[in-house]
Amino acid sequence: MKRNLTENEIEYLEELNLFDNVINVTQTISLNQHGIQTDGRGLRAMKLFTRQTLTGLSLHKLLPRPNKNKSIDEDIWDISSIASLTRNIVEGYISLYYFGIEKISESEAQLRFFILQLHRNVEWYNIRKDVNLEEDELKEFENGIIEQKKRIENHPYLLKLSTNQRKRAIQGVEMYKTKYDFEKEISFCKDLRRDYRHLSNLVHPLPLSIERIDNENGRGIGSSRDISYCMICLMIARRYFAATTIGIADYFEKELAIPFAKDLETIRSLVNKGFTE
Repeated sequence: MKRNLTENEIEYLEELNLFDNVINVTQTISLNQHGIQTDGRGLRAMKLFTRQTLTGLSLHKLLPRPNKNKSIDEDIWDISSIASLTRNIVEGYISLYYFGIEKISESEAQLRFFILQLHRNVEWYNIRKDVNLEEDELKEFENGIIEQKKRIENHPYLLKLSTNQRKRAIQGVEMYKTKYDFEKEISFCKDLRRDYRHLSNLVHPLPLSIERIDNENGRGIGSSRDISYCMICLMIARRYFAATTIGIADYFEKELAIPFAKDLETIRSLVNKGFTE
């Protein structure tokens, strides 16, 4: 039996259509990125873009698709999972920007790579220590980490960072820039901390997430409130996913931005559509 879609469902489907457009262009770019000759930052950017593409496709499959020919409870509105994948897309874009497509000097790029190596090796060390790796192998890790820290402390670009950024760099924090820094540098990231907090509260079993569950909301049955939450997540995902695809294409202008200019033009406005300036 056919039914009338609610106003919330209609608005959600309009937003879903925009996300579908970004998915289509992203797949086109992804299928044509092979064979590009690039440096280390470019290679990391391509790997991060591939990861973003997979996350976007996973979200695409998870999103409910209500229509007049099925009842509202046939779709599962899993807000926490949708918010989790959305947050992954946000984090993925920030990593893509910081480790790949941001225009920085070779000296700063080298410092970021050294910090990334240190962060990776500290994580590997802790993982292997937890699984009782042989003492000699652990010692090799420890000595390497000491040398990597010295390399960062003596790097000439370190003095060009702010006091707080230098502290984070020396500590081996993965990124010495904070969400506040990205808000100031990237126009569409101006609400990064707010959006990230909102998504995290939906992802984690915290009071704001679990206390909203009642007989109607938080049960995956497509309540008006849950559809609204889903649409907020979808708008954020669309913004950062479009920025990802545009960012990687513009970085490889000759190989991607120029050949696929018409496709990219259809999603450039979607980075900001629906968001207040």
